[in-house]
Amino acid sequence: MAVMTAVLQQVATDGWTRARDGLVGVFRRRRSATSDSVESELESARAALAEARRRNDDATADRLLADWSDRLLRNVLTDPDAEPELRALLTELAPGAVTFNGEVSAGSAIQAGEISTLNQHLHFHGPTATQRSAGPAAVPAGPAAQVAPAAPVAEHQLPLEEEPFENRDEQRAQVLRALDEHRESPLVRPLTVVISGVGGIGKTALAVRLAHELAPRFTGGSAYLDLDEWRTAGSVDADAILRHRLRRLGVAESWLPGEYRALVDLYKDRTRGARTVLVIDNAWSADEVTTLLPHSADALVLVTGQRRLPALEARGAIGLALGPLSHGHSSDVLRKIVTAVRPDESPRTMAALARLCDGFPAALRAVGTLLHEHPTRRTERLVADLTSQLHERGLPVVEAVWNTTYDELPAPAALLYRLLPQYPGYDITPEAAAALLGTGFDDAEDALGALVRAGLLEMSPTASPAHDGRFRLHGLLRAHATRCADRHGDPAETEEGLRRLLLWYRRQAERADRTIAAARLRQAEPVAELPYAPDLPFADEPEARSWLDAERKALYGWVRIAAGLGEDTHAWALCEPLWKHYEDQGNHDDAIRAFTIGRDAAQRCERPDALIRLRCQLAQALWFGGRAAEADTETEQAVRSAEAVVPGGGLHASALEFRGKFLAWRGEPDRAADCFRQSRDIHRALRPEPNAYGVLLQSFLLGRTLRAAGRLPEAETETQTALELAREQRHDRMIARSEAELGRIQRALGRPERAVAALERALELERRRGSTYDEAVLGEELAELAEESGDPRAAREYRARARELRVRAGAGAAPRTP
Repeated sequence: MAVMTAVLQQVATDGWTRARDGLVGVFRRRRSATSDSVESELESARAALAEARRRNDDATADRLLADWSDRLLRNVLTDPDAEPELRALLTELAPGAVTFNGEVSAGSAIQAGEISTLNQHLHFHGPTATQRSAGPAAVPAGPAAQVAPAAPVAEHQLPLEEEPFENRDEQRAQVLRALDEHRESPLVRPLTVVISGVGGIGKTALAVRLAHELAPRFTGGSAYLDLDEWRTAGSVDADAILRHRLRRLGVAESWLPGEYRALVDLYKDRTRGARTVLVIDNAWSADEVTTLLPHSADALVLVTGQRRLPALEARGAIGLALGPLSHGHSSDVLRKIVTAVRPDESPRTMAALARLCDGFPAALRAVGTLLHEHPTRRTERLVADLTSQLHERGLPVVEAVWNTTYDELPAPAALLYRLLPQYPGYDITPEAAAALLGTGFDDAEDALGALVRAGLLEMSPTASPAHDGRFRLHGLLRAHATRCADRHGDPAETEEGLRRLLLWYRRQAERADRTIAAARLRQAEPVAELPYAPDLPFADEPEARSWLDAERKALYGWVRIAAGLGEDTHAWALCEPLWKHYEDQGNHDDAIRAFTIGRDAAQRCERPDALIRLRCQLAQALWFGGRAAEADTETEQAVRSAEAVVPGGGLHASALEFRGKFLAWRGEPDRAADCFRQSRDIHRALRPEPNAYGVLLQSFLLGRTLRAAGRLPEAETETQTALELAREQRHDRMIARSEAELGRIQRALGRPERAVAALERALELERRRGSTYDEAVLGEELAELAEESGDPRAAREYRARARELRVRAGAGAAPRTP
């Protein structure tokens, strides 16, 4: 879309003729249209775009640009010789080359970034040797240079393939045929393939193999998503998954909307027309998949699950039910696995061993790993042992092999294997394994290595450069480890391991939370350093936030486990660092479950201070989760408890603030204003000294709420007070917010000049702070004021900058209302 935006947005510039003629030349290369017809269509598109811009109809404008961009992309992809011609046109359209009555046009800021983006796109898809050696392109000057481009959409995040891979030729051919047929479909819907079958049959291996094989066809990238990583209490957190996918697609964190519907719309926007392949592993239902389908007919989605998904198949998905491998293919797999250590093994012995595996890739891999572990052990002996266990004890071969492997593990590795099924996270780090074992980091590293070599543990399929030392227990092996714990362990060792790891996780979460916000209100005493496992190094705030998000499944799980162990103090204390994660990620369902447990634990502990705090945290998750009546009860009880237990204290002020926020959200600004005023009074009266920031924040919230109530003179007074306090405290963020709020009040009072001045000051502050979302919101407001005052040129300039910021942030939709 970059080049079409750069060309069609020159509606009122001196460069239109050259831009139009250049595109006519590119389109004529395929002889699919005459010069006159293309020129006529471009002129019509130009006129339609101008009209859409005049009406502020971004949807129509985006659709026009998208239609022409698709046409242009097809030309470039099918005619490589068109690339030099397109590059020359882009150079001519560079910022400064396009003028309006001899001056640089307002649209040049947009062109700068978009032309740069397209140049990167062309470079990615096949630069010439000259282009590769020419060095980096010049960085555009002016406003476009002030905004970093969004991360590229073309992600490549597939797990490594498992070798050897054998057969499944029929299923692969079926997918290829379906792809060819899908190209002729008029529906805007990705080709979806559902691969079903029992555990260990090779569903994930086939999906990942297909994704790797077909990746060259999908220039928009490839991605892998294991829904088990996002599943808690049997359900997946759809909000959290969408946020994760949008981040991977290049949307800046501050631009991610808080509302589920807005996340869905933005995901549609970011995946519209994308040529991407997405693997969705371990799906339980069609509902879990539907929202994640790219909004594109040019995408491929490969879904795996133990059950068929008829609801998807009814809407055109291809169903592939996997069965066992044939004996011949099983023998081939086993031979490829063991050839390196047993090159002269008898084909008959290999065939006998393969038949015992009954065509299950998981069993074949387990047997092959065992033979690798014991290269001198006679294969005939293994066949006899497995046959005996199968016939005498009724054990499937994979169970028998894993039993044999477990029996030969060193003691620390066997203990770790028995403990791992109780671990609540998706994957585990060596530091966490050290805490679980309790005998030191070196023992944990050795135990993990032994389990990996034995084929009982694997590297996490979702490991990333930031989180690469993570290990995962496969679902089938988790069940086997549980049986080993029942047979060979005892409840005491499991409970001791869980208590050690619970304490370690709480300490790391508290350390991460303090790295993010050292002065935040907390009730729990921090956990002291532990002798049996090392602390994690949180170098800065982003690293701490990243760890909290990577460990979200474990951390929320530990709240539940702590309560189950009777460790109520740990249960509610863990909810304190989880509050920051919830604020960042908005995972309402997980937060409601955890904070409910924390609230009840604080009550059992007879910790009214913690109970008040947990009621407030729970209430916010409830009201944003659509459960207003329960939120009302929690905030009201929190305020009443604070009045009785800590009257006039900081916790009382905090409870009033939460109550006020809830009432403002529910549309009761007058009642909310009373809460904020009372909270401010408490902050002012605190001893030994007032809470200056608390007074500032409540003054700001009070002013904003009074504006919502239509009490504008009062709102102006309170917001002016907040602005003066923010300046005294040199709090740039609150200065900007107060200036912006003051501008909105002045606009509502019918004072446009004062409104523009205040909003301009706020915009400049947000620009200096690098807050692109707030800058864009303020730009849109200033554009409206410019239009109201009869200055369309200023309005266009404000909107051009706001639109540029949205493009850079990866958020194609208009900014949310402040």
